[in-house]
Amino acid sequence: MIDILIQLAPIFLYFGLGILLRATGLANKTNGEFVLRLVLMVTLPLLILATLPMTTMTPNKAILPLANIAISFACMLITLLAVKVMNVERQQAGTMLVSTMILNNTYMFPFILVVYGSEAFADAVLFDVGNALLMSTYVYMLAYRYGGEENDSTGMLVKLAKAPILWAILVSLMLSVLGYPLPAPVVATINPVAQMTAPLILITLGIFFSIDLNQLKLVGVTVFIRMGMGFLFGIAIANYLELGETSFIVVALCGAAPVGYTALTFSSVAKLDTSLCSSAVSISILGGLIYIPLLMLYFGVP
Repeated sequence: MIDILIQLAPIFLYFGLGILLRATGLANKTNGEFVLRLVLMVTLPLLILATLPMTTMTPNKAILPLANIAISFACMLITLLAVKVMNVERQQAGTMLVSTMILNNTYMFPFILVVYGSEAFADAVLFDVGNALLMSTYVYMLAYRYGGEENDSTGMLVKLAKAPILWAILVSLMLSVLGYPLPAPVVATINPVAQMTAPLILITLGIFFSIDLNQLKLVGVTVFIRMGMGFLFGIAIANYLELGETSFIVVALCGAAPVGYTALTFSSVAKLDTSLCSSAVSISILGGLIYIPLLMLYFGVP
């Protein structure tokens, strides 16, 4: 458990740095919005190009991304029901949908690698391919549909076609299937910028960090659907697919992942409720420190 906490230490270091920057007046939400756009348009697509082509996509493993997508859509249906029953305003509803559909699998990687080993970690990476595909297509369009800007279907398709993250995933998947990773000099060139993605998002999360007590109910519902219902859907889908023990545990645990950092990016660029999203991301990350180890104890730690 100590090893896991040590590996997660950078998450809280960068997050704390963002809080410090805002508290000292060195950064504000306007600065944070610029950084999030930089991540979405530059660093995140480069990170995908630098890492995804290295993943071997076999027919047996191709089902893991589909499990991710199934969990996300199941969470979406529950969220749609919740926002209708609670009569949630449009932008807040969009924020809740984006937050429950984007899984923070990066947060789960150190847990899975340290406790279950390299085989489980490889499954987690492939599982995350589904998250990346869904995030860069459907969830991206969904964010703009619920955002403050008026966007018809054609306009959203144009936005999607222009999204660097989508093209990064398509190119990366093609290279992965063909077995041709990017040349080493190209990876060495883009990797320094690509590796800035997580620190930049975490610092920005700290800048945006705030627990809006007026929206605590919505935040609670969002986190419960993402982590609680996501876990139950993960178990159900893993059972349905008759996955092996290792893959079963990976799908169930990753189904319970916190709200993904990219949800805050989408909330910002699509003019959704960044305060609600920031609270959901922050609380889910903090809660995950207790929740995820407890789930591992439930499954049994090797």
